[in-house]
Amino acid sequence: MGHPSDAPIRPVRYTPPPGVTGEIELTSLARMRERGGTAEFLTPQRLDFDLLIRVTTGTAVHTVDFTAYRLGAGDLIWVHAGQVQQWGAIADIEGSVVLFTPAVLDEETRDRIRTAGVADPNYWPAASLGPAATALDALHATTRGLAEDPPNPLATNDIRDAARVRLLAGTLLLLLADLPGTDEQQRPPAREAFLWFREELESGFRTRHQVADYAARLGYPTRTLNRLAREHTGLSAKQYIDERIVLEAKRLLAHGRDPVARIAGQLGFDDPSNFSKYFQQRTSVTPAIFRQSVSR
Repeated sequence: MGHPSDAPIRPVRYTPPPGVTGEIELTSLARMRERGGTAEFLTPQRLDFDLLIRVTTGTAVHTVDFTAYRLGAGDLIWVHAGQVQQWGAIADIEGSVVLFTPAVLDEETRDRIRTAGVADPNYWPAASLGPAATALDALHATTRGLAEDPPNPLATNDIRDAARVRLLAGTLLLLLADLPGTDEQQRPPAREAFLWFREELESGFRTRHQVADYAARLGYPTRTLNRLAREHTGLSAKQYIDERIVLEAKRLLAHGRDPVARIAGQLGFDDPSNFSKYFQQRTSVTPAIFRQSVSR
């Protein structure tokens, strides 16, 4: 299906087909293959929307940010907007698909998802789904009547659209509730300041590398950002920043052919040697060795 280093990361925007309104599309892998064609699934992709797939038959490997997940019947994978994914043998599996933009979710749901942990959860084996599977089935059931000629108006009205939004939010929250360490009584409450920090980091990590940079922009002492980062991620604020920069460096090294010096500049390093030292200190390998290891 193409090697990760054979092509640069291709951005994919949310473009629903004719007849689909709103920010949620309910479809299937078969319809996606038919609509996109084989070439659509060969190269690494960075989505500007979320992708939720539940496999019904077959097996395939799906890679999200350097983690390969072997999908089988009943398994679910959630690719978050901004992550880099690589399809495996998509023709070997069938299943249901939900495409949605983060904006479709209410603020409370978005906050809970953003504070689920430092790493966005991606994979749930069939045995761990529990109530989330039932909620997902109910979400897909709202498409009944769309295939009729003429379509059943009850399948396309505003009430049905509102139900889809709520069923999607319920599905996602139930998925997060099944993650290890997400007991509501043990997890600290979402802090608005941490959410601001995370959003600032996502928009500014290419040029701002120090905790003090974010503290100045947000109007908080650095010790406050350190405390919030440890509460929500288990990392110091600097470690949290570094982890995001290193992730992007790995994406660029693995999924493209730009020289290390150019990647260093893209990530805000004036000197390529400083970038190489920074990367090696945090991964134990040089950028060149990391690139070689993922291109084998």
